[in-house]
Amino acid sequence: FIRGRLHTVQPAALGSRRVFTENCREYTVIETAHFGLAVQCEVGAMMVGRIVNYKGAGEVKRGEEKGKFEFGGSTIIVLTQKGAVLPDEEFLKNTAEEKETKVKCGERIGVAARG
Repeated sequence: FIRGRLHTVQPAALGSRRVFTENCREYTVIETAHFGLAVQCEVGAMMVGRIVNYKGAGEVKRGEEKGKFEFGGSTIIVLTQKGAVLPDEEFLKNTAEEKETKVKCGERIGVAARG
């Protein structure tokens, strides 16, 4: 757990605050067969006072519930090794336009670049 503030993570606030480095965060390093190492980082926000992860180190199955945000929802950031993922075009377009992309659990966000 990384202590921090609870600023809003709404897109309008992102220009005035560094919420992804100032807000409280919880992270998990994930070793995958197709993407190599990845980091999933949950970011707390104004109406989300706590992040709860159910497990520590160990094996998990795809789609298995990892944890929860208490009261409301917030932001999840996924970091991958350079060149490991080919993001879907929607994410590249929205990123270039500085737009948020909402994703539901299980929804595709890209493909593995490695064979």
